[in-house]
Amino acid sequence: MLERIKTGEFLLGMSHAIMQELERVLNYPRIKEKNRLTESSIQSFLNQLLDIALLADDLYQVSRVEQDPTDNVFLACSLETHADYLISEDAHLRNIKHFYGTQIIDLTDFQKIIGI
Repeated sequence: MLERIKTGEFLLGMSHAIMQELERVLNYPRIKEKNRLTESSIQSFLNQLLDIALLADDLYQVSRVEQDPTDNVFLACSLETHADYLISEDAHLRNIKHFYGTQIIDLTDFQKIIGI
């Protein structure tokens, strides 16, 4: 998937708030252990994302997900970048289904759409 983003076939919308949230989650002990992540590998991955992503300016704040307010940064980014899709395995987000023109789907459904 990252290769297809690097070639410009897709744009990856990110924001500073998403990067912070991603770094926080990747540093959860259970996630680090399960995926054998080190501080170096996490930073390398985040830097790779920054190199290929369309970085939003965090202009919007959204308060749509009350159950887990940290999820709102993803909705704000999709709004700012005019994303066609927000791909997430998070049920709080997927239950919304659509948000101002952005379809919220899981990775499996997105892979079907793009033919993987």
